[in-house]
Amino acid sequence: MFILNNKDNRDYKGIFTGVEGVVFDLSEKQISNKVNSDWLEISEGDLACVISASRKMSTIYKVSSPIEYGEIKGEKGGVLYVITGKVVAKIPGEPEMTPLLNKFNVLHRRLPGNQYSNGFNVANLGSQLDALQVKSRAGLVSLAELKCQEIV
Repeated sequence: MFILNNKDNRDYKGIFTGVEGVVFDLSEKQISNKVNSDWLEISEGDLACVISASRKMSTIYKVSSPIEYGEIKGEKGGVLYVITGKVVAKIPGEPEMTPLLNKFNVLHRRLPGNQYSNGFNVANLGSQLDALQVKSRAGLVSLAELKCQEIV
């Protein structure tokens, strides 16, 4: 699963009006920063959780591969790339990121102490949260089970 940092609460629906279901974006400049190299690992069907300024983990999306959107006047960083997604589950209780990641002993070089590092926008947690129970249309399932479900 991927963690995506939206600590500035960007309004993706308002910014990307021509693309349905945008859940996150990164600029060319951000992608070229090695801190965000995990962005290049996102592919069709991956799970992602966008974390806002509240630092709570609530919604799990099944996402697309990154799509080149282009430049937007007034936006910094050059060409923007977006991922779209479909809500597939909710994390019960909307726990804060750091305690939840600590509970599962998550380790990532860009999340020291399971907190954001400078310039951090995306982290591939792989299967470290596969045991996390989430609420989907099928009921309470693990992330591992959710990864295998066909989403319509």
